[in-house]
Amino acid sequence: MEKLSTEQYQSAVEFLTTKARPLEKALFEFEFENGSRSRVLEELKMYQNEDGGFGNGLEPDFRCQASSALATTIGLQHMIRIGADESEPMVQKAIQYALQTFDEDRMGWEIVPEEVETAPRAIWWNYGGDWPWGNPSAEMTGLLHYYKGLVPENFLRKLTEHAITYINHFATNDHHEAQCLVKFINELPAEDAAKIAERVREIAQHSVTTDPEKWHDYCLLPLQIVSSPKSFLYEDFKELIPANIHHLLRTQAADGSYKPTWDWGQFEDVWETAKQEWSGVLTLDHLKTLRAFNAIS
Repeated sequence: MEKLSTEQYQSAVEFLTTKARPLEKALFEFEFENGSRSRVLEELKMYQNEDGGFGNGLEPDFRCQASSALATTIGLQHMIRIGADESEPMVQKAIQYALQTFDEDRMGWEIVPEEVETAPRAIWWNYGGDWPWGNPSAEMTGLLHYYKGLVPENFLRKLTEHAITYINHFATNDHHEAQCLVKFINELPAEDAAKIAERVREIAQHSVTTDPEKWHDYCLLPLQIVSSPKSFLYEDFKELIPANIHHLLRTQAADGSYKPTWDWGQFEDVWETAKQEWSGVLTLDHLKTLRAFNAIS
């Protein structure tokens, strides 16, 4: 299997440590250079609001300060990455936000609040978009499983049963939802995971773009849903992994980063800032994936 060269890796490191957001820099140092967990929490705290939710542009495509379910799932995923447990106050506040903003009627969470329209954003983040239930409610349910000691047991059971029914009968082939379903199943007890494994596998097969000629466009790459050989979907996509690694090795930009394959279509001046932030996010994600497949020299 091809590998990212030492020169390519050092170029990516240079970008992350000098041009990425302080958060991605801290996450890189934690994951690759034995950096400080407290430093990551310090940077992540800049995005957490008093209500416990995350906002403030943590997801670079919408810049409103207000908390959202989507940004809160990102914040919680970061805390899982650094091993923050249920004793961490930032985790406790985020879980409380999730519980307090749960919508009983929709049995889930609204992806972004009305305040999304008060700040620059991508054109698809206008309020009231038609997003499938699983994005972000399936992912949030998985996060509640990870931190289940902070969640009422009966509530989590009811929510999990709803998620299982939804996935088996109503889930879409939307590739954003597919990523959320994989994150959900990864946190489930084995007995529950078995109830949806085949359906999640089927959705993934319909959602992942398998044609290498299309990987330069906005799409779901195999490596974005199979982030390591330990993924339960690895056997489904393993034949595509070498080619997708080849794609990553060939699409690294001259500055060492990986650029987003989309743009906003509005607020072009602010998009340039968001684009730089996304470059940091994507570069860190790709380095982690390449490392998981032993594809860094």
